[in-house]
Amino acid sequence: MMNFKIINTAGIFALASIFSACSDENHAGVLTETESGTTIASIVIDGNGSPVVSARVSLLSANHVATRMAPIKTATTDKDGKYTIDSVSAGEYALQISNTENTQSAYQTITVEENKTDLQTINVPEAKLEENASLELDLSTYDLVKGDTLCITGTLSCTGVSESDIKSGTLTIDEIPPAEFTNIILIRGSGRDTTSKHVKWDFVPGEKLEVSSDFVTVNVPEEALKAAKKLNGNKTLESMIVPVTIPTKVKNPVLIDNNGDSLAVFKAENDADSSLYFTAIPSIDAGTYKFSVTSSESVYKTSEISRVFAESKSGLSVTEGDFMNTFITDTSSNSLGISFWIEEDGSKIAESDSLFLDSKENDVTYRLRTGEKPEQLCANFYRRVSKDTTYTDSFPELGNSYCHDVLDGERHHYALYIKANHVVIAIDGKTVEDTKMKNAFIIFPGFVTGNHKLKNLTVFSLKQSAIAQSDDSGWERLQAWLNAYYMMQK
Repeated sequence: MMNFKIINTAGIFALASIFSACSDENHAGVLTETESGTTIASIVIDGNGSPVVSARVSLLSANHVATRMAPIKTATTDKDGKYTIDSVSAGEYALQISNTENTQSAYQTITVEENKTDLQTINVPEAKLEENASLELDLSTYDLVKGDTLCITGTLSCTGVSESDIKSGTLTIDEIPPAEFTNIILIRGSGRDTTSKHVKWDFVPGEKLEVSSDFVTVNVPEEALKAAKKLNGNKTLESMIVPVTIPTKVKNPVLIDNNGDSLAVFKAENDADSSLYFTAIPSIDAGTYKFSVTSSESVYKTSEISRVFAESKSGLSVTEGDFMNTFITDTSSNSLGISFWIEEDGSKIAESDSLFLDSKENDVTYRLRTGEKPEQLCANFYRRVSKDTTYTDSFPELGNSYCHDVLDGERHHYALYIKANHVVIAIDGKTVEDTKMKNAFIIFPGFVTGNHKLKNLTVFSLKQSAIAQSDDSGWERLQAWLNAYYMMQK
């Protein structure tokens, strides 16, 4: 017996209808086994849920290249929007469906599995047609020239580069089904050279996906990994946050690495040039990382970064909700990081402006403020106490204070990282505090900034494996991370 299994609906198929077993009265949305293979039977609907008549259904192999092969089988929907495709053998397939005007389409990837057990009927979802998407590709992205052809693997979408494309510098492909595709084929000239590329192209109904030739290069010097190379276990660092400049006007930029994997970028707020972004590289070693820039249908943010400000302003507020809505859902890493560049002379700071950063009310709170000596910046941690159990007259009691010479008029990078009751502070990449506090944070409150300019103010959190791993004896991995983080911020 053969089973039909949906492996990726690509976000375009409604599961509103659950179909019953095939019969003369109702055969929509199921597979049945015939003597020569499996029968695919389903229904095609429009945006209003009405059946689509005369829609063309093409059964394609998963590695279909439109310029080199025809669809395996085709079918046309009847007056009820139903269709069947008989004698389908086991394998990986795609269904590309379009209306008669070729203005709307749907796409579904499927697996037909061979099975020796009893015959069974498997429900499959109906296909909902949506407006076609399109692609606009900068030719220099893949060094395409006249006569070259680009095909989206597993689809009917293939287009050759024409003279007009050369003049415009872009290649346009229309009538693309709204779905996500991860592989393309580049055919050079008459086909003498064929290259497969892994991509992450997410097509949205009615939208044009722009793929730019812009690239972002991130250089990781050996010095940045010097501390990491001394670690007992893994000598690479995870979730490394780095600034990148993206001058492109591509909407909602996303970085794509050489393997085709995407990295979300976080646009810095209060950036006059609107070109400063931050991203988190999953794992880094010394070397050069090159990313191409493409667009996304919506803004994706890294799970490590909550907020970034190119420059802070007086009274700038970061809320607890900002943390909870962004940070990774890693229950083993109850942590918060705050970093910035600062260049101030403490001897010129008035007492009324002593606060650099003040957290909002909570059982355990924190402040960054000037110290007893003018050059000191202190990280103070408080616990709310009360004279009675009602806490109606509560007040903050100082638990720990860590002061360091930062306000000397020179430019310094300050990084504070808290995990529960453990605090690590690094100044210019060098760890100056690595200790336990009296009180632990269960929830991290938001904060408000004072009347000081904090450059590249970043609020972030790291997953547990970026902080410490099984082979580590202490907090040296986080220390190595903060050292490399500083190097990458310079």
